[in-house]
Amino acid sequence: MSMPSPESAEPQTEAPSPPVPEGGHWSLIALVSHDGVEPPANLSESEALGIWCARSVLWHPALLAQTQMLPRIESIDAPTSPGPRELRVVAAGVLDRLPSGYQTQAEDAGAIVVEGGADRLALVRDLLARINAVAPALDTENEGLITAANDFLALGTARWMLRDLTIAMGHADALDTESLEREVLAGALAWCQGDHPAATNRLRAAFELLTQARERFYPVDAYIVDVCLLDPSTPPGSLTDALKARAPVTFLAPALAVEKLAESDPEAIASVREAITEGWADVVGGSYTESEEPLLPMESVLWQFRRGAEVYRRHLDDRNVETLARRRFSLYPELPQLAKRFGFRFAVHLGFDAGRFPIRPEAKRLWEGPDGTSLETLTRPPLGADRSAQGMFIPWRLATSMKDDHVATLPFVHWPNPVAPWYLDLRRVSAFSPVLARWVTLNDYFHLTDRPYETFRPEHDQYVTPYLAQAVARRDERPISRKAVHARLRARLEALNATRALERAVLGTAPDPQTRAEEVSTLDLETSLETGQVDEVHSALERAIPDAASRLAVAIQGETSEARPGFFVFNPLGVARRAAVLLPDAALDLRPEGPLRAAQFTDEGVWAVVDLPAFGYAWVPRDADLAATPTTPGVLSVRGRLLGNESMAVEIDPTSGGIRSIRTPTEEVARLGQQLVVSGLVASDGSPVSTKMREESFEVEYGGPALVQAISRGVIVDPRDDRRLASFTQRYRLWTGRPILELDVTLNDLDPDWLARSAQADPWAHNLACRWAWPDPNSMLRRTCFFSPEVTEADRPETPDALDISTRRQRTALLFGSLAHHRRHGQRMLDTLLIAGRETERNFRLGVVLDLEHPFHASMDFIAPAPVVPTESGPPRTGPTGWLFQLDNKAVAATRLEPLENTGDNHGWGVVFHLFETAGRPARCRLRLFRNPVWARQTDFHHELVVDLPIEEDSILIDLTPHEMARIEVTLG
Repeated sequence: MSMPSPESAEPQTEAPSPPVPEGGHWSLIALVSHDGVEPPANLSESEALGIWCARSVLWHPALLAQTQMLPRIESIDAPTSPGPRELRVVAAGVLDRLPSGYQTQAEDAGAIVVEGGADRLALVRDLLARINAVAPALDTENEGLITAANDFLALGTARWMLRDLTIAMGHADALDTESLEREVLAGALAWCQGDHPAATNRLRAAFELLTQARERFYPVDAYIVDVCLLDPSTPPGSLTDALKARAPVTFLAPALAVEKLAESDPEAIASVREAITEGWADVVGGSYTESEEPLLPMESVLWQFRRGAEVYRRHLDDRNVETLARRRFSLYPELPQLAKRFGFRFAVHLGFDAGRFPIRPEAKRLWEGPDGTSLETLTRPPLGADRSAQGMFIPWRLATSMKDDHVATLPFVHWPNPVAPWYLDLRRVSAFSPVLARWVTLNDYFHLTDRPYETFRPEHDQYVTPYLAQAVARRDERPISRKAVHARLRARLEALNATRALERAVLGTAPDPQTRAEEVSTLDLETSLETGQVDEVHSALERAIPDAASRLAVAIQGETSEARPGFFVFNPLGVARRAAVLLPDAALDLRPEGPLRAAQFTDEGVWAVVDLPAFGYAWVPRDADLAATPTTPGVLSVRGRLLGNESMAVEIDPTSGGIRSIRTPTEEVARLGQQLVVSGLVASDGSPVSTKMREESFEVEYGGPALVQAISRGVIVDPRDDRRLASFTQRYRLWTGRPILELDVTLNDLDPDWLARSAQADPWAHNLACRWAWPDPNSMLRRTCFFSPEVTEADRPETPDALDISTRRQRTALLFGSLAHHRRHGQRMLDTLLIAGRETERNFRLGVVLDLEHPFHASMDFIAPAPVVPTESGPPRTGPTGWLFQLDNKAVAATRLEPLENTGDNHGWGVVFHLFETAGRPARCRLRLFRNPVWARQTDFHHELVVDLPIEEDSILIDLTPHEMARIEVTLG
């Protein structure tokens, strides 16, 4: 965009002489700091408030009536010489910066010097009293006069901001001062005479003159976007002022805030709906609650969007929110794709509480997700409209945008109240004319401005969440383990969904009304889980999963010719797995047979390792068949402190009790080691102190044939005085044929002094952690982000799932069991935080898996249940194993399988799959079903059709772009 050439003005080397007032009228002058220059970043609130008051108070009509010229502004550091009948207002807090003897000189010259304050009306009364002037209208109760007086003050604010904007743009002042003076003084006289309509008309003309002056150096539209934050705790009546002002405003509110506002203040939500209809208000948001989305399971994130959309439509006259925005930090690369799938068209790439995210120099960009989806996005950080100091930067920020941006943009952000006084002035200005810029809602801003063609595609490492520090600051008793508990319950809930979908698919009919009435609603459970009712969900799932699995067992078993007692074991995951399950009342001498790879009696009962197909089942006997040919058992070994199975060898260190080495059975060099450490101890010279892990006992509890299990016990001590900081128990488990080392850590007897300090300290510096170490500093680290492995060099590579340590020939994945907070130490160590702040959990589960191409398989297997159902007969006619649905692409994650009563446009009952391509490559998947599908389609998450899918006999062909999320509806009957 071409701009008019600036008119240059020669700088004056000497201070100008003050104009001489005519007759008996006063001259009004404000003396302020930072006049005509951008203020420093550390400008205090009190100084900024004093400057605002001094600059605008002289524009009160009661004072303007005492003069024949407009007020002017001078620098406190270089004021002109005082003259007779001058009223000089010094900004509060800077009176001592006047030149020496200036006040005496002013008194001798007949001028009055007054230090201002923050209350403009009180200052007006004081100034009128000092010049012995009377203004009867000042004490009026006439709303029209009161409003007009405030509009005059807003005019003063607009005038000095326009003056600074002109300076910042490098232009000479092109304001028609003579006309402005005529309109303003005539308006002030009309106000003093009680004629507020005439005063308002004069004001309107004055504001238009200011706008014309701005248009001489920036003749196109600039935009101010006013964002008002709401949250669920917003009290009733908070929106009264914003709605009364009728200035364009955008309410940024999660759906829960809208829901709560509708309950507590129905009149306000009705007014918001009316304002949206009239076009001067808008609601932006996205999810139901502002949760910690980057660290949540994918299905929890989808629920947040799904429930949010329902609530917005319910309370906003069936409108969809078009702009994705959050107050709390919740930014991550996959967000554009998720938002697009739920119908969002625009986004705000900002967080208003904490966290770190990339800031773009331009105001708008296309935010592109890993799959290529893009959203038109506002990237300009806003000014806080609740801070007086921020108002001082408005002209300078706006000038920068006018010079550099295709569309000049200045956002404001604030809570409903309190707000800064300059904001109230500018809101009044917006009702008259776009002096500095045009006020618009966020949606109008996107519609009125051109879509940018430049994109930006941030990586995961460019985002750093503030969640752990925030949880510790709010005294959360489970700042680390809360997400792990939630993720495990979410995995069980998805297992329930899948089990019911499998049952429905096998039966081919809807459940009878009595069964349906007795079922716990998964929708209700999901809502309870995502709103924090963890205990209730846990209790409900303890009952619901066995019930659903029992019904599925009955459906699969049908009529069988064999009356052999046994167990059905179900796999609710879309990946094949070798699961370790507890078989109640099974024979102690149970032998390998069919899918039963091995069994072993322990103190808990009989454990079995069972091969399970994806979305399938296995049937295993309860009693041993001594005549059957046994399956060749796996290889488990225990030699001293070396535990092994087919996939790995684990050596326990005799000094620390931690892991000395993890490697494959054929390797000689260790890949990984592990210890427990306490961070935050400091020596007298300020250097950090490294704690020691000391073993006190070691015991091998089981040595095969299904399980190798060993336990080490010991203490963590402060090496300075050998003081015990904590005691630990680490249990190591290896199962035959299962490629995962299970590490269960139990902590006890934590030092009270350390706990007390930890409760108040930075959790990243003061914590108890599991430290992993590897030998190669050049290893590449990849953290799993929504199932996709992403290369990371971050100091805090947060992920709840897995982190892959890769060399040219090796891949070692750490499984975290949804413990999401990790911190690197140099190039060879990583700490997984276990205890920080007021954390009360003392039992933690971690894992290690070697040379797995897709670590998300192991991370899903690590926390998902495999329901077991006893049966009195079996195996079923279909055989001891079977699958019901099958994906042929291992890089595609199936995050959900659920039954659907009505697919598409009344096509019939069926099932829904949620699929996610994780390898970053285009993928053609073949989704096979145990019965031929009738119809299939891909939809977005609003259930709108994306494409009908081709069917080949028992298979559906699905094409996915890299990192694509897809919702697949399949009609089965």
